[in-house]
Formats: sequence, C-alpha cells, structure tokens
Amino acid sequence: MEYYCIMVKTGEEKAFKERAIKALKEKFPEVQLFFFQRMLRSNRGEYFERPLFPGYLFLAVEKLSGDFFLLLKKQKDFGRILMDNRNPTVLAGQALEELKIFIHNGEHWGVSKISFLPGQRIKVISGPLLGLEGLVYKVNKKRKRVTILSSLSPDGKRFDLYYEDVAPADVSLDVPAGRLSEKEETGV
Repeated sequence: MEYYCIMVKTGEEKAFKERAIKALKEKFPEVQLFFFQRMLRSNRGEYFERPLFPGYLFLAVEKLSGDFFLLLKKQKDFGRILMDNRNPTVLAGQALEELKIFIHNGEHWGVSKISFLPGQRIKVISGPLLGLEGLVYKVNKKRKRVTILSSLSPDGKRFDLYYEDVAPADVSLDVPAGRLSEKEETGV
C-alpha cells in the first residue's frame, strides 16, 4: 500500500471521505481514507471531539494511478494531494510509522497518558496513541497539556495532548538552538 496526505475543505472532511469512498470503491476496492479526531477537555472540564489535522485526510491505495487521481480530484471539496498534485509525496520513514500507529488506534481518540521531558522525545504509555513517540515542543502544566511536533507534516504541525501520569523519557533528543524558549524548556 502507498500512503498519502490530501487536503480538503476544512469542515467538510467527513462528507468528503464518504463521497470519495463511494465514488472510488467500485473501481479501486482497496482504497481507504482516514480522518483522525481526538477528545479535548474544555476549561469547564467538558469533553468534546475535534479533528487532529483539520482539512486533511490520509489516503491508502495500492498504487496511485492516473485514473485513480482523476476520480479523486473530481470529488467536491478536494484541494490537493501533498506536496502538490504533480509531485505527490508518498509517506515514508518516521511519518509512515506515526501514521500506522494512528490507523491502528482508530479514527476517534480519547485521552492518552504520556511520559515526557521538554526538549526530549516523549512516548505515549497508555490510551489510544500507545507507542507514539514525538518531540516535545512545549509543556503547559497549568492545563496539563504537552504540545508535540508531528512528523506527518513537513511544516512541523503541532498538536496538544493531555497528560495524566508524567515520567521522564528514556531517550533524549538534541533540540536545535533557539527551537524552544527557556520558559518552554522548564515547562513553567
């Protein structure tokens, strides 16, 4: 299978996924589209679901052919395949490993327990993202959130995860100078 990231109209991800699967399944029965959502907690302690990557879906197809791409781009609310339509980028390496963890854990995620130190690699130790590793970008102890950098997007997409139990990570990672501020490094 080949894996790609596609951009669609933000807010229309679910509808696009349904239309595209319906249009593509007959000719390309192996096609899969993934739209990941996660639970967040409001300041009042209420939980609600939001997209992890608003405006993006992940595509799994045996081989990205011209026929497949023509059918895909005819779908309402299609934007483009990343990096661009003329040079689609197959997800590989760390990005593909991260995507496979996401796929394995389903499209709807709850709250995960993580182990981290700012400026180091973290590893999710329980919950729907079990086994995911990422680089800590910043820590918000007051709101009990850690922001990590995703390897799935070339522009360094960041997303927040809530934490319940915190422990030092075993593997440290050198952070480029100036990447994190002193405040972010201490997590206060």
